[in-house]
Amino acid sequence: MDIERYIKGIVEPTIRDFEANRASVRHAFLACLVTFHCVDYLENGETSKQLRQQFRKASKDFALVDRIAHAFKHASTGHESSKDNRPLKAEQVISRPPAVAGKMLVGVSRVGDAKGGVTLQGDVQTDVMDAVKGALKCVRKHMAR
Repeated sequence: MDIERYIKGIVEPTIRDFEANRASVRHAFLACLVTFHCVDYLENGETSKQLRQQFRKASKDFALVDRIAHAFKHASTGHESSKDNRPLKAEQVISRPPAVAGKMLVGVSRVGDAKGGVTLQGDVQTDVMDAVKGALKCVRKHMAR
């Protein structure tokens, strides 16, 4: 399967599923996983390992998507000594309820957010949906070369 077919047939539908279920950690993980694995479908003389490193440096969104995908795959990822790949446990990827009566969670929900989302425990300003879309942009930018 080539990269365009992978993006059209797997990545974009999975991101749409996540958009329809914005506060679902499961949908967030799947969107991160398939977006991260775009590196395996790019062929231009670079290995997927080289592309992964290049994309992580070029895009904080791709780096986050990579961390989340690997945190769920291995239960945790990262290293204490790494400034670029801080430790992350799967359980730290959390649902951010919408800021509506009966659902809002103080310290997690964002005022004015009627949809909710997925974020990181201890870093609730992070929005995983934004990161997934940013990571895909990074991939597309690389494809345009």
